[in-house]
Formats: sequence, structure tokens, C-alpha cells
Amino acid sequence: MFRHLRRLSFFLVLAVLAAALLAIPELRLSAFGNTFVRGNEDAFLGLSLGLDLQGGTHLVYVAQEEEGREITLEDLEGVRRIIESRVNQFGVSEPTVQLLGNPPDRVMIQLPGLSGASVTVSFAGNPVTAEEVESFFRDELDRSDAEVQQNDDGSLLVRLDEIAGELRDESGEVTRRAEGEVFRERLEERFPVSLTAVFNPELIVQVTTGDDTGGEPTPTPAADDTGGESEGEAPSVPTPTVPTVAEVQAAFAAAGRPDAEVAEVGEGTGLFAITLYGISEDVVDEEGNVEPGDVSKITDALRAIGDLANNLTITGNITTWSVGGGVLEAKQLIGSTAQLEFRERVCGGTEDEPQDGLPDEVWRVARCADPKYYQHQATNLEADDLVNAFASVDPSFGPVVNVVFNDEGADEFYVLTDRISRTNGRLAIYLDGVELVSPTTQSGIQGGRAIIYGNFTPERARTVAIQLRSGSLPVTLDLIQERTVDATLGADSLQRSLIAGGVGLLLLLVFMIAYYKVPGVVAAIALVIYTALLLAVFKGIPVTLTLAGAAAIVLSLGFAVDANILIAERMKEELRTGRSLMAAISEGFDRAWPSIRDGNISTIITAIVLFWFGDRFSTSIMQGFALTLGIGVALSMFTAFFASRVMLGVAAATPLGRRQGLFVPVPDAPSSEGTGEAR
Repeated sequence: MFRHLRRLSFFLVLAVLAAALLAIPELRLSAFGNTFVRGNEDAFLGLSLGLDLQGGTHLVYVAQEEEGREITLEDLEGVRRIIESRVNQFGVSEPTVQLLGNPPDRVMIQLPGLSGASVTVSFAGNPVTAEEVESFFRDELDRSDAEVQQNDDGSLLVRLDEIAGELRDESGEVTRRAEGEVFRERLEERFPVSLTAVFNPELIVQVTTGDDTGGEPTPTPAADDTGGESEGEAPSVPTPTVPTVAEVQAAFAAAGRPDAEVAEVGEGTGLFAITLYGISEDVVDEEGNVEPGDVSKITDALRAIGDLANNLTITGNITTWSVGGGVLEAKQLIGSTAQLEFRERVCGGTEDEPQDGLPDEVWRVARCADPKYYQHQATNLEADDLVNAFASVDPSFGPVVNVVFNDEGADEFYVLTDRISRTNGRLAIYLDGVELVSPTTQSGIQGGRAIIYGNFTPERARTVAIQLRSGSLPVTLDLIQERTVDATLGADSLQRSLIAGGVGLLLLLVFMIAYYKVPGVVAAIALVIYTALLLAVFKGIPVTLTLAGAAAIVLSLGFAVDANILIAERMKEELRTGRSLMAAISEGFDRAWPSIRDGNISTIITAIVLFWFGDRFSTSIMQGFALTLGIGVALSMFTAFFASRVMLGVAAATPLGRRQGLFVPVPDAPSSEGTGEAR
């Protein structure tokens, strides 16, 4: 009895641990610098759900042959590994990346839980709240799917089911504008931009004549050249003057913004508050030509009417606008080729000697930002010197990309940054020929570690870091198929699967208890333990549960109850031969074991063959079914044979053991003395 109780305690501990693992949506353990994470807060019981149960995106890419070069299987395997690395680091739960075709020429990517797109927007001064933007998208843009949250850096993340791109007809004419552009225009029309302009007063000398007619004093621009007072005239009075509201309004009209609303803050203060909707910055084209925006035009127009004390103070203008996230960000990441370049930028002229008549403050920026004035020099710092890159959040700069160089790269990086710090140049970092950032430095950076910062969103910083780590694709990929499984459809499939599994389990329990009595109760408890252990194993490995996998779980329940039926029937036969209850239980299990073992091993072999074929022909549905079935059948052998045996032994040692009729499905079992005759 003690031995059975000890074994029973072991199974109860397993069941409690399994239940605890399932009760915690996301398990996160950290030890020795490593973090073990299992579960998903947004999924049922924290399980990893497949595309058909969770919703998500299905993508198929085809490899494009390059002239003079044939695509090999090795190339495609390299593509698969790189894409798998990228999407794994992107944070998608249990993605599937497989080669399709015989021979393979396509890549299938399934991204469970990934759907929709997002817009990241920042307003200068953060005058607009997440609630206001969400209300704007839902009420004024009729996008009820919009969900807005505020990021750590103050920017707003707008999540949407989808964002339509631009469409063109055969002639190249735009038939539909990109929704992202429309969203930005509507936001600028909805939320005002506030400008503050301050003018220094200009002193104009007022001279009053000694006229007896009682007329108004006549102002003159200056006092007598002698510096004294003229006979018959009142003393000169310096009067401060600033532009009027009408003059400021006219300046905005001259700058192309007659819609500006101008108000003076206090009479004669030179402080003006301006409100308008939407304001543009300067744009630099690929050739380095600067197209002045609203800010430059307005500043020049205001300087023409008075002494502008400083640059305009602007609040509420859009400083960050990024359309990506979700599927868009993933597609950009999957097909991108990252080429990192480090260039030394030699700025033009000196800060104290402006060129082309530019104002001092404009020249200080243009000499290092306008290709017209700066030059690039080659460096010995190569992309191969970069050994790691990862995203993080810096308290001063917000989202950043941390870069780590090898020993050779660290030495060259120090030499380069030291030279830049002495020449007041810049380190220009280019990704795929596009400038990421061109920072300056006050001293040489040692140790081979640095951060890349700029106008990054958290998603963009993570994407850049992944690109830098993963390298470039060996072949060019074209997207030929994109299919989105609606999360609602996935949730409906999950609900139906749960209902089917619950009904099937309930019917099995009712049948086993009603027909097999005590062995049926034991089988029911064993099935509950089996279900908890099975789901815990799926969560702990983890195994991605698909709709086919759910069907395999229901099927494995049948195998589990089949083992209990074999055991109960063997026990009945042993009891009919006159054996005692304990001997019948032991002999029944021993005689049933070969049948249970052979039947389940045959099923496991079938599952292995199905899994191999699924991997061979890139059929993820077949693989998911085979893996789930194989694990379920193997675990059912363990619970049916060992757990049921222990629980039956404990039940037989209780007063229930004196009523053998409770252990067989027929009423004419032999008496407790055992006559060897069935009646």
C-alpha cells in the first residue's frame, strides 16, 4: 500500500506541475545570463497556436535566377536559414519557413499571430494623446480596427488590420493613393500646429516739434547731428516698434501659408502665436538639392519684416511618420539585403566662414549635411568587422541600435572616431546606400562598442539590428502569394476544436465510468491527467498547435482510453478465473501490455513516416498532425499503463477492494472467496 501511495504522489505532483504550467500564461525564468520563456499571454493557456488557430499571414516567395548564375539547393537552404533567423528574431511566435517544389524553387513563410500593419507618429511636444488619435481614426477615418498605444519614447503606435498601398494602371497613372499618405494629410488637417515668433523691438527716435497750432507731434527718424536739442523742439523720445499682426499675417501669405491664424500675445510685446494645419520641413533629393519647406520659407519671410529674436518654436508638427509594423515590416525584413558602410565625412569650410551668403546657423548645419559642401573619404572599417547588433532603449536618445566590433574593427573604429573628433567631421553610417545617421564624436571610442541613434521607432531599431546581424540573402526573392488568416476565423477554429475535444472527452469519461465502474473512474482520472500533461508538454517544448494537431489530440484520446479498456477487460478475465483482486490487477496489466505496446508503437511509426513525408514535401499540416499524434500516443502509454496501475492498486487496497463487482463490467463476478465458477 505504501509503495502505491508513493507512486501515486509522484503522478499527483506531475499533474499539479502541469496544471501550474498551464495556469501561467507566460513563464519567464532567468539564470546565468539566459532567459527561458515559454507561453504566450494572448493565446489559449499560453500555448503556441498555429496560423489556422491564431490567425496570421501566409507568404510565398519565388527565387529569381540571375543572369549567368544558376540557383542551387545550397542557395535556397541558405535563404531558408537566413529568413528563419530573421523572423525568429522579429518576435513572431513559432514561424514556419519551408522550401516548396521539387526541386525547390519557392519559400513558404507562415507567421502566426502576425497580421495587419501599423503607423508610428510623433508630434513635437506631444500635444496629441493616444485617445485623441484613436478617436480620430475610428470616428473620422472610419477605421474601427484602429488601436493606439504610446511608446516609451512618446511616439504613438497605431495598429490597423491593413494599410492599402498605392495602385497604378498599365500606363503608370496612380489610381489609388497609398493610405499612409492619406492618413498623414488627414491628421495634419485635424490637429493644429502651434508656432511662436518673437521679434526684438527696433528703437525709432520720435522728435516733437514746438508747434503752437495744437497739431499732432511730428516724428523724425533721428536727433540733431550735434547731439543737442534744436530750439523750439521737444526732447527726442526713442520708441520701440515691432511688426503688426497684419504684417506678420502678410509674411505668412508671402511664404505660401495664407491660412495661418496670427495673434499677438500682449500689445507691443513682439510675441506672436500662430496656428496653422500642417507644416513641411526642407527636403533633400538624391542629388543633394534642397527643396525649401514651410519652415524655411516662413522664417525668411518673418526676418524680412523684423528682427526675429530666434528660430520659430514649433509644437504639434509631425516629426516622425513611419508606415510599417506587422506584415509590412516583416515583408520588408524578409526580402531586404543589408549592406553596411562606414564613411568618414569631411565637412566643408569652417563654422565661422559661411558660404553662398548663408546665415551662420544655417551654414553650421549645411556644411556637414548638404552634399554640396561635404566630401566622403574611404575607411578601413568593414561590415565584416561588425560581430553583433541589437536594439535597446537609451534614456537620452530613445530607441537605439547597439553595435559591437571584433578586435580589428575596434582598433579601426577608435582610430576613425579619434580622427573625426579632432577634425570636427562626421562618421556617416549607410545601410543599403541610405544614410542611417551621421553622428559626430567628442573623442575616440574605445572597446569596439557604440550606439547608432537617430529618429528610430522601437520597431525600426529592432529591424535594423536584425538586418545587420543576418547579412544579405544569396538570391533575390519576389513575393508571389500573400494570404491573411483573419484572427476571428482562427479564434472560431480554436473554439470549435475546444468544443469537439471537450465533448469527446466528456463522452469517454461517461462511458468508462458507467460501464467499467471503478476501473472507469480510474481511467477518467488518468485521462484528465493525460490531457493536462499533454498540453503542458506542448507548451514546454514548445509545439505549435494547429487545427490538424487539435484533431490529433482528439484521436490520441481514443488511443488512451483504448489502453484502459484493454486493461479492464484483461482484469475481468483474470477475476473470472478465480484470482484475487490484487493478482487480477497485476496479471491484467501484464497481459494487456504487449497489445498496448504493439498497437501504440505501430501508431508512433506511422506518425514518424507522416512527419518525414511532411518535411520532404514541405507540408506543414501533415507535419503538425504527425508530431502531435506521436507525442500524444507516447504519453498515453505512460499514463494508461503506469498511472492507471498505481491508482487501481490504491483503490484495491481500500474497502472498495472487497466488492469485486465494482471492478468488472458484468454483475456475475465471482465472490470474494473465489469459487472458480462464473454465475
